[in-house]
Amino acid sequence: MSICASYENTAGNKCGFLHAVNQRIILVPKYDATGALNTLATIAGVTKTALQSKFTAALVANRYFPLGKMENVTFERGEADFQEFDSGNMEFVQDGKKSFVGFITMKNGAGPALLKRLNSFTDKEFGFFGIDTVGNFGYQLDSAGVIVKPVPIDGNSWRCRWIEPKYKEAGGIEVKFSVLDDFDDGDFRYIAKADLDFDGRNNGDVFALWDITITEVSNTLTELVVTVTTDYGVAVTGQTTVGFWYLYNTTDSAEITPSGVVESTTTPGQYTLTFSAQTPSDAYSLNLVSTQRYDPEDTLTGTLTA
Repeated sequence: MSICASYENTAGNKCGFLHAVNQRIILVPKYDATGALNTLATIAGVTKTALQSKFTAALVANRYFPLGKMENVTFERGEADFQEFDSGNMEFVQDGKKSFVGFITMKNGAGPALLKRLNSFTDKEFGFFGIDTVGNFGYQLDSAGVIVKPVPIDGNSWRCRWIEPKYKEAGGIEVKFSVLDDFDDGDFRYIAKADLDFDGRNNGDVFALWDITITEVSNTLTELVVTVTTDYGVAVTGQTTVGFWYLYNTTDSAEITPSGVVESTTTPGQYTLTFSAQTPSDAYSLNLVSTQRYDPEDTLTGTLTA
């Protein structure tokens, strides 16, 4: 007897499927800097060290972008579409859209500056990993059951909006998007909190980078004085380790290793870098490559004077 349909076994998860409501998401560009898909090779590779290396990656295409904790999160699929014929028979057409809505409060980092950054993702190709309210790590399973993939977001549907605070109501950012139509809910999996060496709900374990502005105050052939602030206007302090700074002589195509870095005792976020004598009019670039959550690509350029 010829059978043209195939069927799957229907036994459920013996231990139950214990994924909870998403509390935060980690945005992941579809491709890394080499053009390869941005994935994690194995479930065992989902570690604190591996993720934090992605959060602080020097190249943006290799970086993961965690969002703050959210409230009132929904992640639901609409009703499927069927065509009903005159006979009364029905035929499946397509699944409904699966849409995400969440709300980042001001307490959790929401503000107009963050809104602008989030909306820069509109029309891009990217996906997300989820962290639920009990700390489980959600992802999309690949066809071989090995690779940990982000859930694919429809970049054309991604848009965030600012909600003004009201009396007795907190303001914040509404995050809203749909996943790509070819995402199958049956491919969603999670790694239990008990099997992770980090807590995704903790900002010490899962964090985003701050953009910074480095501004020259003065310079000589042996000294450069700069101020460093976040784009929220907050002074960046405590960056006195020489290895946190990358100073480069653009004219000579050579790194300049500072002999010392001193922070001002009167002006928070102002630093004096000293180094061996350079040639007048040499061009330079300066980056803060601290491991303390500042974007290493934010660069100051200038010319050294006598």
